[in-house]
Amino acid sequence: MSSAITRGLGPSSAAMLRGVARARCGSNRRGSHSHSWQSRKNVLLRYFTIADTVSSRLATEDVEVGGASIKAGEGVIVSTLSANWDPAAFKNPAELDVERGARHHLAFGFGPHQCLGQNLARMELQIVFDTLFRRIPTLRLAAPAEDLPFKNDAVIYGVHELPVTW
Repeated sequence: MSSAITRGLGPSSAAMLRGVARARCGSNRRGSHSHSWQSRKNVLLRYFTIADTVSSRLATEDVEVGGASIKAGEGVIVSTLSANWDPAAFKNPAELDVERGARHHLAFGFGPHQCLGQNLARMELQIVFDTLFRRIPTLRLAAPAEDLPFKNDAVIYGVHELPVTW
């Protein structure tokens, strides 16, 4: 049996499903070890940074960042996607390794600028993974991961279609 799963899923779930499929999460597909799944979700959130919010901030005091001096009152442009792919923060950031952990990602922002919906998004991802892999343990991609139609021209990322079989 085969189908295309995307309808009814939020953009974060659809992109994460693509990431899980691409990462080929191996024997823990059923989500029986929640700690392992939590770690894997963090890696996928860092890797895909579902919403690349490029935001501007105003420096409230003189500071030096990466060798550049920023004076109080000057503007700064911040990209969470770039921060999550910073080799100074994450070794080999372009490598999708679901076993490495990525606890300090900025996919949901940081400090007073954190996404208010992040707990709901995390819960949605947990429910989607657990339910799908419990109900359809043989679920797998019906097309090569590198051929999946990915929306990379939008503020919120996701897949146009996710062909699967079981």
